[in-house]
Amino acid sequence: MSSFPALFVFLLAAWFAALEIRAYRRNHRDSHFFWAVSLTFSAVAALMYCLASWQFPGMASWFLLYYIFGALWMPSLMGLGSLSLVMSRRVVWMVACGIAVLGLTGTVFLTLAPMHTESLLQLRGGAGTGVVAERADWLIPLIVMNSFGTVAVIGVALWSAWQAWQHKVDRRFFFGNVWLAGGVLMIAAAGSGARLGLPELFWVIMFAGWLVTFYGYSLLTPRASVASVGAAQRSAMKHGE
Repeated sequence: MSSFPALFVFLLAAWFAALEIRAYRRNHRDSHFFWAVSLTFSAVAALMYCLASWQFPGMASWFLLYYIFGALWMPSLMGLGSLSLVMSRRVVWMVACGIAVLGLTGTVFLTLAPMHTESLLQLRGGAGTGVVAERADWLIPLIVMNSFGTVAVIGVALWSAWQAWQHKVDRRFFFGNVWLAGGVLMIAAAGSGARLGLPELFWVIMFAGWLVTFYGYSLLTPRASVASVGAAQRSAMKHGE
């Protein structure tokens, strides 16, 4: 399969990131900050993958950057954004410090890990599973950070949807959170599927997941402006108190 799905992920993630950056510049909320950085990392990762897949000079470096930005850092940063909606700023930044230590550890060991050149030359739009030699020193931080990010985003979204259902909040808010949770679950499933024998579908599932996530985001965002998803979620939390 070609790298075009990865290119589509780059375009969508870059657009999504621009919306979050605009929202952060308007209200300076931590949730928008973490989501903006996460989405920027996702866009950068997809672009780096394309450069590696097209066999640009230095393709090993492009692939390594794709793995660091996308596989390692992106999910946990998104999780911190969701956590910012339901926890105090102090708690969130304490968790962020722990994530930073794990992420830097994983980054260092990923950089030092051997690469299998044969696998790198045969990406062909796949996930790139098996290109970097799997070792516990970087794999454990990656698993922990991915698990945290996935659970945080889906957990907060489903909790918000439940609060909206209980307190008769606007139906757009309920369905927006459900779609957002479903999209993030699809993004997480893309990586799992690649490891379970379906690497060629990785970017297709990833793109579909980002589309679903963005649709959920759009339902949570007032049509008149690029507004705060976080404000809507905080409103539902207040109803639940």
